[in-house]
Amino acid sequence: MTKKQTTYQQLMKLLFISEGIWWMLVLVCYAVFPFGKWGVKLLHPEMLPLWLVIPVLGVLTWFQWNWKAKVYEQYSGFGSTRMLWVKFEPVKAFLHYFLLRSTYFFIVLAMAQPVAGSRKVNGSKRVLDLVICLDISNSMNTKDMGGGQTSRLTAAKQAIGELLNQLKGERIAVVVFANDAYTQLPLTMDYGAAKLFIPDIETSMITDQGTNIGRALEQAQEQFKDTESGKAVLVITDGEDHENLWKEQVAALQKKHIELAYLGLGSPKGGLIPNNPYDASEGYKRENGVAVVSKLDKTALARMASASGSVLVVSNSAFPNIYDIAANYKNSKNKQLMKVEFNVDKNYFYIPAILALLCMICYFFLPILINPDKR
Repeated sequence: MTKKQTTYQQLMKLLFISEGIWWMLVLVCYAVFPFGKWGVKLLHPEMLPLWLVIPVLGVLTWFQWNWKAKVYEQYSGFGSTRMLWVKFEPVKAFLHYFLLRSTYFFIVLAMAQPVAGSRKVNGSKRVLDLVICLDISNSMNTKDMGGGQTSRLTAAKQAIGELLNQLKGERIAVVVFANDAYTQLPLTMDYGAAKLFIPDIETSMITDQGTNIGRALEQAQEQFKDTESGKAVLVITDGEDHENLWKEQVAALQKKHIELAYLGLGSPKGGLIPNNPYDASEGYKRENGVAVVSKLDKTALARMASASGSVLVVSNSAFPNIYDIAANYKNSKNKQLMKVEFNVDKNYFYIPAILALLCMICYFFLPILINPDKR
């Protein structure tokens, strides 16, 4: 066996031993040191599987070294000129591999972003509290949405769900109303909880039927008593206000600089009001023996919106377009700038990043640091 082949075999042993020691140290550090108690964690642990590229790099290096050793042996007796392109320097070859794989190792660790502890940061954000007033009078059971296949209440709940998907950080509350009103969901930023509550809203929740938008606006203002945030109210209704008590409340909202918007649901043609929204066989609401037809009162909604300079969106779709209203709240002038203090994780990604940079610098300057074999 030639000297160069023996050197190659020793180099491969060094490769396997160094990799074994490296990963053994990684496992020992993970198992022995109480990283959890120290508050050390990774923000993106899903990056760590990228380390699996390292064994692939090792296999490719193995093939390269094997090829170079064989070529070096084959042409070793033909003089130095013909040997320039097949130089095989074991020490430099190993250090090239070690520095390159170490660079990659630390880059992946930096991408995983190790953090430990936290620090307090003072900042500010623009905040808005939004109260959604949802009409649950019996007329909202009318199926004249989406070509007569969907009730107004179902379309309203779908609109609220889409609105929640588009909001970014606003606190929301839900007030349901008919002739009376009460708070179904207090102000919260937990959109997940809101999405659980909203599908359960039914017209049977309020026995005192009718449509009293003024009472809903009054109840909505109760949510703003203990808040310094910007304030906004969205009224979702078919517009059939039988009490006409909204004017006083609209004036109160304007004095308090509370933004108001309306989403009107229903069609001009209208539809019948079912006695039981779940069983059409029970018939429809009748007065003096005549079936009651409920229509969208667009004129009343326009009058209310005009009185307060509010946004009005009218729809007869099963999935009302809520984009204009959501955009209005995102860009609302009512948003208040509030100073907040919050905790931020101390990110130490720069430590593995610096180690990766040092390894890369050593990799490029290795030919200068180690003189090539002149023999």
